[in-house]
Amino acid sequence: MSEAVATASKQVVARYFDMWNTGDVSAAPDILRQDWIDHAHPEVAGPGGVQRAIEQIRAAQPDLRFHIERILADADRIAAIGSVRRGQDLSTPGTGMIWLIRVEDEQMAEMWTYRSTT
Repeated sequence: MSEAVATASKQVVARYFDMWNTGDVSAAPDILRQDWIDHAHPEVAGPGGVQRAIEQIRAAQPDLRFHIERILADADRIAAIGSVRRGQDLSTPGTGMIWLIRVEDEQMAEMWTYRSTT
């Protein structure tokens, strides 16, 4: 696959995390496949499930933020490395995270989440 596919895949993943940080869920149908599955949360299926989850979690934890430090791509296989923390203060320790994502037809198809246990 070409570098253009990798670049497009990285952009889709960046938009996904922007949804979580801004609460604007309007991009969900564009960036998530209808059969979207988050293996860490299989109960949150498809774009509609993600939209509801974002709205519910942001209502309960409005200062929750995903800080993505790097997005690596090998065509349709993406690794996003970052952290989850409260607020914008990057000096406050967050939980280190790695998300592995498969993109299909320029939409996120599935994701696996790994968190630091230290």
